[in-house]
Amino acid sequence: MSRPGGAVMDMPTTTAQMHGVHDDVTAEPVDLGVERLWRDGAVLEAINAADQVLSGGADIDCRAAGVAAAAAAADGALRDAAVRWRGVAAALPDSRGAWARGRAALATALAGDLEAAAADLIAARDALPDPAPRGLTVLLDGVDATVEAQRGDPAMAARRLAGLAAATVPADPLTVERWDELAVTILAAAGDDRTARAMLAAHDHHRPSTPRHRLLTAWLDLRAGRLAEARRGLAAAAETQVLRRNAVLAAAVSVGLVRRCGDEAALAATWHRVAPVVVGADVEPLLLDIWGELAAAAAQVSPPDGDTLTDAMAAAVARAGAPAWGVATEQWWRLQRAVAVGDRATVSSAAEQLEVLLGPGSDPRSNSVAAMAAAAWTWTAVLAGDVDATAVSAVARGLAEAGRPREAAALCRAAAERATEPAVARELLARSRGLAGTSSGEDREPAGGLSEREREVGALVLDGLTQKQIGARLFISPKTVEQHVARLRQKLGAANRAQLVAALRSRLSAGSVGVVS
Repeated sequence: MSRPGGAVMDMPTTTAQMHGVHDDVTAEPVDLGVERLWRDGAVLEAINAADQVLSGGADIDCRAAGVAAAAAAADGALRDAAVRWRGVAAALPDSRGAWARGRAALATALAGDLEAAAADLIAARDALPDPAPRGLTVLLDGVDATVEAQRGDPAMAARRLAGLAAATVPADPLTVERWDELAVTILAAAGDDRTARAMLAAHDHHRPSTPRHRLLTAWLDLRAGRLAEARRGLAAAAETQVLRRNAVLAAAVSVGLVRRCGDEAALAATWHRVAPVVVGADVEPLLLDIWGELAAAAAQVSPPDGDTLTDAMAAAVARAGAPAWGVATEQWWRLQRAVAVGDRATVSSAAEQLEVLLGPGSDPRSNSVAAMAAAAWTWTAVLAGDVDATAVSAVARGLAEAGRPREAAALCRAAAERATEPAVARELLARSRGLAGTSSGEDREPAGGLSEREREVGALVLDGLTQKQIGARLFISPKTVEQHVARLRQKLGAANRAQLVAALRSRLSAGSVGVVS
């Protein structure tokens, strides 16, 4: 086989690798050893072993081929994974073939090819033995819910998946997604971040956290403006090995953090660091917002890269049958790119496309689409210099409730810049600051008198980092770091750096501050 693209984040090895799980592989049939390596989390060893088995033609029960398919999916090559799983299904009889077809159906559904996913699902059900293994029926039910989420009611599909996650059936290590995490992804795609967050919190108490769980939490924190929490989640996910599909999510959080601090140099450096991870992964319709964040960053740094990602998003929406929610998300990010360059014609065109999606019998996500359409028309008016503070505030509030507080704050800020009356400008700026700071925790001051961000900056000052290095570590500009250091000196009564270091050492010695490493 050709080895999957293999974008692995630069992270520590897994526990299985550190404890030598692979040392006794030769004590069992080699194809069984390959599958066991994968199940134990020794991902790179499993991929290498699968390559060797497939090259030697000794994969009698297709276990190495199954690991290769699972690796392709984890690498973000979902359509390639589906083809591989179909090959396994064709070679295996009975329930083993049904398992392979079910895994192919899930990979295809996540890639947005719903017709092919439905065909795979039918083939898997036709191959079911009687009685069927419980785990296999759960897999097929999960695929059905994934298709339903993209064709019909996402809230109902998410509830079905949450129910499957609670079933007393061990998770299938060869499938690409856990049901609880897929339910969260679906809710976020529908704009229901509040329920998505509640679902993540509920599962925190029952299941061990995975890298994807931590990255989904970081993504929701980023969207809500909780930037410090997003940084911590990103750092926590970096403690384990992450293949490309998860690395794409980490890349979106990374560029999103930098975009929100407004440092163009840092954004360019971050984009060029993550671009190799992003290129080559399939764009998943349920992750269009993540790809939109990446495309927006690319457009600011490398317009050709931005165009490539934009075209890939459009192709993914078309492959999924152009569902209203997918078209809406695609148009929303098209609007965001146009706003950044003041392209009123494109903003107006996106507003028209969004409004077309609304109407009787529209998608259950229509409340979110309505908020985006209203914002698009308001952007059109604001860019033309027509500022109605009451209307802007109302639209921004709806946009924030739809899970887009950053964009709501940007709308208010742009309107304030174009307002002709000082009182109106002040009102809109206040609204922008309120939306930008919603639940962010960036400047909250605990009893100790230092905000969370000041404690992070102070800890890095103690580590001897320069302001530029601190900015790169925390995804903020050096100018912002300078302002935080100035406030620290004022609060701690430090006249110079030596006094500041001494005061910080005394103040911060009581505990950890959760700095991103």
